[in-house]
Amino acid sequence: MVLKCEIGIAEGKPLMEQYGLDALAASADAVVPGLGPLAAGLARLADQACRAVTLDAMEVLVTGRGRELLRGLVQLALDTQAEREVRLPRVTGEDGVERTRAEPGHGRPVVTLLGEVRVRRIGYRSGVKGVLSLFPRDAVLNLPPLGYSWQLQRLAEMYCRSVSYEQGHEFVLAATGVSIGKRQLEQITVAAAAAAERFYQDRLQDPAAPAGAGEEQEGSLPPLAISADGKGVAMLPGARRRRTRAPEQRVRTFEKRAGTGEKKGCKRMAQTGCVFDISPAPRTPEQVIAAGAGGGRKPPRSLRRWYTIDIAADRAETTGAIFDEAERRDPGHLRQWIALVDGDNHQISLIQAQAAARGIDLVILIDFIHVQEYLRKAGWCFHAPRDPAIETWVTAQGLDILHGRSAHVAQRIRQLAEEHPPAGPEHAKIIRKTLSCLHAKQPYLDYPRALAEGWPIATGVIEGACRHLVADRMGITGARWSTSGAQAILWLRAIRANGDLAAYWNWHITQEHQRNHLSRYQHGHELAA
Repeated sequence: MVLKCEIGIAEGKPLMEQYGLDALAASADAVVPGLGPLAAGLARLADQACRAVTLDAMEVLVTGRGRELLRGLVQLALDTQAEREVRLPRVTGEDGVERTRAEPGHGRPVVTLLGEVRVRRIGYRSGVKGVLSLFPRDAVLNLPPLGYSWQLQRLAEMYCRSVSYEQGHEFVLAATGVSIGKRQLEQITVAAAAAAERFYQDRLQDPAAPAGAGEEQEGSLPPLAISADGKGVAMLPGARRRRTRAPEQRVRTFEKRAGTGEKKGCKRMAQTGCVFDISPAPRTPEQVIAAGAGGGRKPPRSLRRWYTIDIAADRAETTGAIFDEAERRDPGHLRQWIALVDGDNHQISLIQAQAAARGIDLVILIDFIHVQEYLRKAGWCFHAPRDPAIETWVTAQGLDILHGRSAHVAQRIRQLAEEHPPAGPEHAKIIRKTLSCLHAKQPYLDYPRALAEGWPIATGVIEGACRHLVADRMGITGARWSTSGAQAILWLRAIRANGDLAAYWNWHITQEHQRNHLSRYQHGHELAA
């Protein structure tokens, strides 16, 4: 009997019988040597939980003390394995030097989800000055180099890619009872994302999975879309691009704050790219305009999105990365490729260069929302402020552009500018930029074909990625980033958005096992076995 309830006592609470604990400990030790104290501790915890008055007190007690008991269980397993460790006849390092001296009892602390444990193992030394000792048991256990278990690192990474490091510290402490400093959290995050780029490079060697039957249209492959954009991230002074002029060297109109169009010079662009399949949805121009007013038909859906974000690379590298992923999905160039852009000339030239180099027939579409913004600004030049007719005029011009009559719209705006000269240099500049956009971008305004084929005509996917992958985490108030720290967070957020987080962690731990342990031995495969 472990617990005995005495009805006659004043409190009427259970009493712990010591002889019952001794018997329980002896029984547990008979099963696994050293398990007795843990079994007795569990019985005491059950007794104390029964004495708790409220559920909250019971939960706090069991969580705190139970975590310590489980930590003891992990420590017991490590100690049991350490006692059974067999001395190896020879241990030869990758350097070819044989370690002949075996020294048992070397200890190393590791912080787990349950607290700190100590790993004891045999160390092998060569006796040669400057030659490091080897610990084969570290390789068998795949101990992480930072001193935090892989499960704890994964939990810390999950919090830190979503919230600030200060909040990540609080969450890890509340969830595990383990306190990890901000600097250590940064190191864990950077180390967790160190192999992300190689992970996707290896993935490019795999053939693209065929589209599901439910996503095909009468047996044909769905269209393939690519898109890219950039989002500014506030950086530390030493992490800004070299060609960026420092804030104190920039010409400023005002002393206290930046003027219209002036930049503070503290940000670096995080180049973001996306590849996705399209579930076509043919529409008419009228349905597109009605959808903007809250009605109309639903737009095409984007499926199987894949993101890449790089704050150290330039736009050419990001463009190459999205083309690599697109070719992985469509190596035979059998699908219709579509590029959705915001109208930047340099970006368009990079896309055209990549398509030409790879022999891809690509359709480039300018985001219709950007075109509407030009029209809206032009409408302000021909109407009084707050005139409701502006919206009607913009809608009419946009409908004409969707029908393929952008040249007529440009001619109409030019004629209005002649009949009603601009009221100032700002209006003249707006009209000039609008006309330039409609003329220069006319080859990329083939909206009639896009709508008939059911393609998207807006860059909402990449615009949303810049917000929820970059701005939501990197734009936290007061945050200033190093290049390595920013890239680590961005890679981890992209991997999660791609749905590859579980596969990446398994791959990452395997790679770390090879790099940190097996690569140090001449016959590392034997340790792995």
